Amino acid sequence: MRLVLAACLTVLRFSAAAGAECPAGQREPAELASVGERLDLRLVDGRLVYFPALEPPRASSAQPDRAAAAAAQIQAFLHGKTLFLQKLGPPDRWGRLPALLFAPDQDESVDEILVGAGLAMRGIGAAPCDSGVRRAEAAARAARVGLWADPAFAVLAADRTQDFAGRAGVLTLVEGRVASIGRTSARLYLNFGAFGGFYATIAKRHIQAFERAGFSEAALRKGKLRLRGVVELTRGPHMELFHPDQIESMDEPPDAKPGPKF
Repeated sequence: MRLVLAACLTVLRFSAAAGAECPAGQREPAELASVGERLDLRLVDGRLVYFPALEPPRASSAQPDRAAAAAAQIQAFLHGKTLFLQKLGPPDRWGRLPALLFAPDQDESVDEILVGAGLAMRGIGAAPCDSGVRRAEAAARAARVGLWADPAFAVLAADRTQDFAGRAGVLTLVEGRVASIGRTSARLYLNFGAFGGFYATIAKRHIQAFERAGFSEAALRKGKLRLRGVVELTRGPHMELFHPDQIESMDEPPDAKPGPKF
């Protein structure tokens, strides 16, 4: 555990300036009581905290106990430490408080450390103060740290439809080039190959948000894209896009330099 997190911190510092875009907020001391398998943290004072930028870890054939193992590692890392909590908003409908947590003597937030160690991945869409998590994931992915060394989390090529088997219902990264774009009264279709191949859809009510973010039809055709979303296999492999942050242009500078491999 100590080696994993030490390696992660090296990767994060190699990518530098993590979390700089997040404005400094008031931090209050907190102490951890327990960690759930969905990365919900129960504090000693009874509050339940979650990391809005993270996707809960999931099992794979290579590591069927990944969720429990990640929770145990986080518990061991944070147990007995005086943490510092920065609220990011009001509690959600389950009473969970979105927040950043900081361990003593660490500039990186706990969610950045977990993602940098490959214990979790960034979720879908935007989250407050997630710039450091984005860079930490890019560095971990480049270095094949943690879950990124597991074939079940490999980034899929849009033109290899045979590789989508087993990804139904799970968050997946897909890379490719848009071959054609279609429209219906309800949706925009981004087709990454011939009929029966991978495609992505954007509901009409979301299209303007993508256009405001710079993803016009012309821009989407220009270069290679990386999509982040939940894969569905009915009527061919596809995913629904509802937020511009689900699309990254691969022709832009990378989020972070690759860190050293450990």
